[in-house]
Amino acid sequence: MKFWKKAFYLTGILLVILLASLPAGCGKQKEAATPAAKEKVVVIAPKYEGDHLNPVLGYGRYGGSKFFNGLVRFDENLNLVPDLAESWEVSPDGKTYTFKLRPDVKWHDGKEFTAHDVKFTYEKIRDPNVASPLKPFFDFVEEITVVDDHTIKIQLSKPYAPFLEKLVVGIVPGHLLEGKDIKTAEFNQHPVGTGPFKFVEWKKGEKLVMVANQEYFRGKPKIDRVVVSFIPDENTRLLQVTKGEVDAAFLPPKLAAKAQSEKIKIYTVPTGEWCGLGLPYKNPLFQDIRLRQAIAYAIDKQAVVDRILEGKGEPASNPLRSNHRAYNPEAKKYPYDPEKAKALLAGAGWRDTNNDGVLEKAGKPLRFTLLYAADDVLRKDICTAVKTDLKKVGVDVELAGLSWDQIKPRMDTDATLFFWATVYDVDDPNYQIWHSQFIGQGWNNPACYQNKKVDELLEKGRATLEEGERKKIYAELQQILAEEQPVVFIAHMDHTYAASTRIKGIKVQPEGHSGYLTEGLWWNLEEWELPE
Repeated sequence: MKFWKKAFYLTGILLVILLASLPAGCGKQKEAATPAAKEKVVVIAPKYEGDHLNPVLGYGRYGGSKFFNGLVRFDENLNLVPDLAESWEVSPDGKTYTFKLRPDVKWHDGKEFTAHDVKFTYEKIRDPNVASPLKPFFDFVEEITVVDDHTIKIQLSKPYAPFLEKLVVGIVPGHLLEGKDIKTAEFNQHPVGTGPFKFVEWKKGEKLVMVANQEYFRGKPKIDRVVVSFIPDENTRLLQVTKGEVDAAFLPPKLAAKAQSEKIKIYTVPTGEWCGLGLPYKNPLFQDIRLRQAIAYAIDKQAVVDRILEGKGEPASNPLRSNHRAYNPEAKKYPYDPEKAKALLAGAGWRDTNNDGVLEKAGKPLRFTLLYAADDVLRKDICTAVKTDLKKVGVDVELAGLSWDQIKPRMDTDATLFFWATVYDVDDPNYQIWHSQFIGQGWNNPACYQNKKVDELLEKGRATLEEGERKKIYAELQQILAEEQPVVFIAHMDHTYAASTRIKGIKVQPEGHSGYLTEGLWWNLEEWELPE
């Protein structure tokens, strides 16, 4: 009996093996499974990391976030075009804005986007307890009304010409943040938006990962996954680009030039960014206009552009670049003229009485400290050039490379190299930089500048709707700033990026004071392509 059981068992095994070896179906060979498509991954390296991802707190204030959308957005030429809003109307008096919203938008968690989210976002920006850096741009908002799920009306107390531009800021989901402390919410580090990419993870100081939003209302991105690599050291960033470990990176011009090869293309992006020496009026030394103008003439700005910026920019004498629509070509210029600088200093009473190469007055040498961000190679190079040029006219400059936390408490008295940008409406950031009401308010008005006429022009410029009249107002503003040099303007700068030639679809958009993920070459990241 045991024999037959064993025989039956062995026969069964042989039968299974035989059947498995036969072709399936009626003589048809089973088709092989289609291999899964290889994931398309891009690694990018911006200059800065940032500390949160919440638009209410200022993240992506000029749009450009890959997680969020605003009511409107900037196109390739900085024209405002629809985003979450399909259309809008503005009342003749410029005080009422009515937006029709897209009905086909969902949050990354699947919930429907509505006008209630828009109202929630703007109310949180206006909330003084939130202390949003965007609050000054919404101070004129008097009332926000949800007309229906896809219509919202915003009433201003008075006309504010650049208001529409402020609505590029991302909208956040009310259903996830209602009742939460916006300043400390976990959402700030793990965002949920409507944008082309979904958040995956953020390892501070290392990387941020995002994946394509398959249901994005403008179509799925062509890149499946993006790894944002945070590499503070610019030389390391250069090395990783050249080794192919990073596909695209922000680099200063000198380093970008070293990266160029058959496999790496260099993109030069026009910007509204300018660099200048903040000479705070709280320091008695800097209150003399002759000294400030002398410094402006003593700096060889063209040499800064040619040698440090590798020709990527132009000399500056006021905060608007020559390609800005409101630029005033008649504003005073400061070509390199060390002899004129010496004459201005002599007229201000400065003499080299002991022949040590440093001017003095009333027994005090003409000496000051110039602060700059120590981790920025470009800033260090510019400050070194300034020190060299000013020494030639008898001004002794001591350089101090510090962290921004160390610079902040000293910038009201010490000279500091600042980078700012005017690429969008003139109101921002010029209103905050030059208006006297901002003295002592963080990074605003670092020169502690007070000029009643300038205050009047800034107020008038934002309240005037007619573009031609606004241009005249800002032309006068430029004349005053160029004459008084509260900040000694040095250069307008282009930005440079190195990117693998494998990447297709990269477009250049003029940018501001960039370096973060929300501005720069990444503005159309969802349109980038990689070959199969």
